[in-house]
Amino acid sequence: MTRLQAHRLQPWVVDEVSIMDIVDCSAFKRLLEVESGRGKFIAVFTTSWCGYCRRLIRELEQANPDFRLILVDISDEGCWDDFGVELVPTAVLYKDGKEIKRVSSPDGLRLRDLKALLLSARDE
Repeated sequence: MTRLQAHRLQPWVVDEVSIMDIVDCSAFKRLLEVESGRGKFIAVFTTSWCGYCRRLIRELEQANPDFRLILVDISDEGCWDDFGVELVPTAVLYKDGKEIKRVSSPDGLRLRDLKALLLSARDE
């Protein structure tokens, strides 16, 4: 068992990119602790009842994105406050386990929004 699996992550592979579904907020918090020095990734905060979230996940599964991506299920209301999420989906760019930038929209997010988020912090 890998260190990430021990944190109750359920990884699956979409082509060459590993996408991990975080079961709960505490698992994501532990992941942030071990990410120090490991570079950038995008966390997408989602819920099972969000239509925009399901649309984005389908798009990601088909697109083969070329960046590290973690899907965080925040169905638990406490998670929203823990990570400052007001809308789902919300995408947050992290570097070495620290938040750099975030994006959300009442009309949902698309793959192009995640790519723009990553490009906007290219020099950070």
